Amino acid sequence: METRANYIMVGLFVLLLAFGLLGFVLWLAKFQFDTDFARYDIIFESAVTGVKEGSPVRYNGVRVGEVISVDLDDDRPTAIRVRIEVEKRTPVRSDSEAVLELEGLTGGRYVLLTGGSPDAPPLEPPPGQTYAEIPPGTSSFEQVLEGAPEVLDNVNLLLRRAQALLSDRNLKNIEGLIANLGAVTGAIAKNSGNIDSLIADASATMENLRDATGSLETMAGSLETNVGTLTERANTTLSSFESMAGSIDREVTLTAEDARELISSLQVTAENLTSASNQLEIMIAENREPIRDFANSGLYELTNLLTEARDLVVVLNRVTTEVQRDPARFIFGDQQQGYEAQQ
Repeated sequence: METRANYIMVGLFVLLLAFGLLGFVLWLAKFQFDTDFARYDIIFESAVTGVKEGSPVRYNGVRVGEVISVDLDDDRPTAIRVRIEVEKRTPVRSDSEAVLELEGLTGGRYVLLTGGSPDAPPLEPPPGQTYAEIPPGTSSFEQVLEGAPEVLDNVNLLLRRAQALLSDRNLKNIEGLIANLGAVTGAIAKNSGNIDSLIADASATMENLRDATGSLETMAGSLETNVGTLTERANTTLSSFESMAGSIDREVTLTAEDARELISSLQVTAENLTSASNQLEIMIAENREPIRDFANSGLYELTNLLTEARDLVVVLNRVTTEVQRDPARFIFGDQQQGYEAQQ
């Protein structure tokens, strides 16, 4: 018995399969009926190995189109004209650039559109041309290749210097240096106790120096106080001499001239002493720091000077007291003779 085929069902199945294959092909090609495209030309002066029809075009890493042709440029024989087709909404500006970048490890390359400031106008084709030209830029790989000779020169220079540094002579010197460092380290380890003692002695010495500095400051303060006291005593002595001069003028008329000369001399001496004391006080105030350095060698002589100055003040006070008590005896001496009564 002959089998009857349903040709209508077979034809319908074939049509459905064909439409399905067509839809699948359109989906694979990412064909969009509602998308507008714009075409641009890129003129490369260098080789474009790896770029072919269908190579992707990306804008800042996002795929926006593909390469539709790669051909020689008719006007410039050494140049390569690459025509791309990108979505019309892609912001290609007058300052945009196109570079070729490697895509993975497969050796393929793609066109990368970079740049394009928001204020720049859109890139338009010049008069008489169909498509606008995007200027080519330098890719990171090309920058590496351009800088490779300089890097190699620097590496060679570094290797030559390293070879000179690691010569046999320098290696021997380095070995000697390491041996000396080992010897020094061993000596330090053996004398670690002495080093600790030395550090302790140095600390004690610094502490003693601090104490000595404090003592010198205290001594300088005492010295200023003594100088002030000496000045006050000199002023008191001067006042006493002035009072004594008045007494001598009243009590000793015959020797007034000699007394005035003596008092004048004493006044000059007292004034000189006061001036010297004032200058010494100013000198100490202005030279406090040098006095600290001077204390080790000249403090003893300065102490003797102050002691002698105090003795001088005591003597002057004693002379003043004698003059006030008996001026005539102080000036003429013990020359008066008593009167002997007649028997």
